[in-house]
Amino acid sequence: MSDQRSKRKLAGLFIDAKDVDISHATIDGSLAKVWVDDSLGELAVSLERVLFDGMIDVAARYLEPHGFSLNLENLLAMVDSMRIGVFAAVSAKPAIDGRATAKKLMPNLFMHLPRKKTVGPLLQKFYDEIGRYETELARLQEVETKSKKAMSAAIKDDSGRKTVEILQAENTSLREELANMSRKLARADDALRMIPSGDSDNQLPVGLRSCVVRSVRPAEGVVMLKSGDSQFSVPLKILSGLPVINARALSFYESGVLKSAWVFDPKPEAFSTMLAEVIAVDGRRVKMRFTNRREQIVTLMVGESLLAIGGTVIAKFANGYLIDLVSLGVDSKSLVADSIFDQQTKMQLESIFNGEAA
Repeated sequence: MSDQRSKRKLAGLFIDAKDVDISHATIDGSLAKVWVDDSLGELAVSLERVLFDGMIDVAARYLEPHGFSLNLENLLAMVDSMRIGVFAAVSAKPAIDGRATAKKLMPNLFMHLPRKKTVGPLLQKFYDEIGRYETELARLQEVETKSKKAMSAAIKDDSGRKTVEILQAENTSLREELANMSRKLARADDALRMIPSGDSDNQLPVGLRSCVVRSVRPAEGVVMLKSGDSQFSVPLKILSGLPVINARALSFYESGVLKSAWVFDPKPEAFSTMLAEVIAVDGRRVKMRFTNRREQIVTLMVGESLLAIGGTVIAKFANGYLIDLVSLGVDSKSLVADSIFDQQTKMQLESIFNGEAA
């Protein structure tokens, strides 16, 4: 029973044994009925009206009349909510334990229409299975790529002919397994595809796509994301850190243009950030000196703003590769510098104290 309905318990409908004692009640056909509460999306129907029907058939019968699409998500959501209860005529005198005492009853099937942001255990297993298919498919694709490279290397060497035969057999097996996984994933995707946006409770907002990280290229400053059948690159500098392969992500588009992207599972490794001074500029080549006196020459990408000698920048690195340069204005320069110097001083003090303690 929902929390809202339990607080204003409706006379005659019970779906929890702790609310009613039916040990001395008799079945009365006059109590047979269909009960609906549109405000809460709850309904109950006497069992005699659904005898010999499957649970999926019962759910399908009530979905479309209440404005829901007949799809696998909504069916599983209703089956997750189904409970066996009773319509009961109760005595004015309660039982010894305080429960209502039923004199007559009619068993019923209680269910809840699909709810936003509510996922039952059966529906969650369905989502988990789709996630496992995607992960396994990515693994098989990676294994197939490695197998092709090993085969090409073996063909160049006459002494590796037997190895080639073994790799060919393994590659054939992998192709069959990959094809099988692709068919399973296609069947699972069909259950989620072509759902009208007004009817689906699990539809992502317009412009938001669910993605998976397929490759990470710090040297090129990009990350490849895959969403459905399409794959596209995202500048690494717009992310909060360096992600890992197969991490889950979201991308947001507006008028067909990528505006932002987020990687959330697992959380990306934060970029290393350093404060630097521009000491020389030659076209798009810039020489910088960091706070630890180390110097480095970098080449700006086309489209990036040119820097001025004497200016201060924040440099972001991932795996030793420069990801982004952010020029600091006069107003914010001192605040950032103070913050970085405070962190360095804190680390030096902790190192000294740890050394003395040791």
